[in-house]
Amino acid sequence: MTKKILCSSVLEMIQQFQITEQKEIMLEDFRKVQNESKEFILNVLKKHIKKTHISSWIYRILSLVRYSKDYSLHETIKNLNNLSDKSYLYNFLRNKSKEIINTSSFSDDTNTKRFAYTPYGGGKQKHKGIQQSILTSMLLKNPKQFKSYYEPFVGGFGSVYNSLPLLIKNGIKDIYLSDLNPSLINSYKQVQKNPKQVQRHLASFELNYYRTHNKFYPTTKEEGKELFEKLHKEFTHLETKKRMNPKRAALFLYLIHNTQGGMLSFNMDNQTNKFTFCYCQNKLKQIPLIINKVEIYNKIFNLGNIKFSIKKYETVLNKIKNDSTALVLFDPPYVNYEEVSSSKDFTNCSYNYGINDFNHRELLNKIKDSKYSFIYYNNHNPHLENFAKDENYNYVKKDVIYKNGTVGKKCVEILMFKDRVGKEIKTVNFTNFKQIEIKQAS
Repeated sequence: MTKKILCSSVLEMIQQFQITEQKEIMLEDFRKVQNESKEFILNVLKKHIKKTHISSWIYRILSLVRYSKDYSLHETIKNLNNLSDKSYLYNFLRNKSKEIINTSSFSDDTNTKRFAYTPYGGGKQKHKGIQQSILTSMLLKNPKQFKSYYEPFVGGFGSVYNSLPLLIKNGIKDIYLSDLNPSLINSYKQVQKNPKQVQRHLASFELNYYRTHNKFYPTTKEEGKELFEKLHKEFTHLETKKRMNPKRAALFLYLIHNTQGGMLSFNMDNQTNKFTFCYCQNKLKQIPLIINKVEIYNKIFNLGNIKFSIKKYETVLNKIKNDSTALVLFDPPYVNYEEVSSSKDFTNCSYNYGINDFNHRELLNKIKDSKYSFIYYNNHNPHLENFAKDENYNYVKKDVIYKNGTVGKKCVEILMFKDRVGKEIKTVNFTNFKQIEIKQAS
């Protein structure tokens, strides 16, 4: 039973719960077939390039088909080419309700594979095994005890992605995810509720570029930066006007996919995000991939009763302070790795997510004074390890390598957790962790 749960994935769940039709999946020559379908639809698109509304829906289908291994779908497209009734062809390509789920083209079955929502800094794909092991131990020992799940620092959805299969399989459907970044939360809400509108706006970026430059995307660094800055200006305008809509979500997704390491700079005062352009030819070609992500994550966001909100973590924790049926995962801004501060509150941050200083001690005290069970991520730091020991919390350490571009930095993370309902969980080291030298506080 445990093994089955640990090996489960979100993509498998989509296939089980939300795809009703039987699909014949190509195992051989699928790239050749995909390319044939792509070229056919592309030719149709070019004939309708000046028709804004029609072309956007054709482009959406084109993007989804590029990754599909569904044999019957490609056979249908092939047959469309031979039909004399062109209206049937156009209706197929511009069908707003047409669903093409391409989960078979992607994978999330290991700690390193992830069809990530965004390349968001601090993603947790490499922690899947550890997180699911801890979470499974809690759920198996206390079946039906937990009624709700919270993440007050949702970030790039990586931790939720790890948790979701286990939560759904164990009947926990009320999932509350929050963050302080309005643009981030808006992207989640729009993909959840208005996916096709988000896809239409994503399509328009390349279609508009084609109408002006006779090509779908920039092919030089200068061209890429020009488009990036143009879209960034549009995005900032929507942020300033506080417009929570599909276009803002589409712009956010485009910009963060073309930013180095998915690292954004969020200004807490004016509630705006700044992205730094990172030239990569492959990234400039990724709009079809992003459109596919919207298609799949719309299904993921609707697997349970998932609610996204813009809230301070204090507001969330005050509400559930005495709720022993709640399960909470914390992924706050990380403290500087191994840095020992004489400050009781140790407010430093390894990366600024819009918060110059984060009071780590205040969060730890709120966790200590509560009744919910929890899992807590952070960089290893003597303050955190001492806190875990003092409170008799379970914790594990994991060797990690942070990459920004091609440069890798070795660090150690600490995962602290406590099941306040069931029996004690023995602390387990999931890696061959070697104790590092801890600096003394000055």
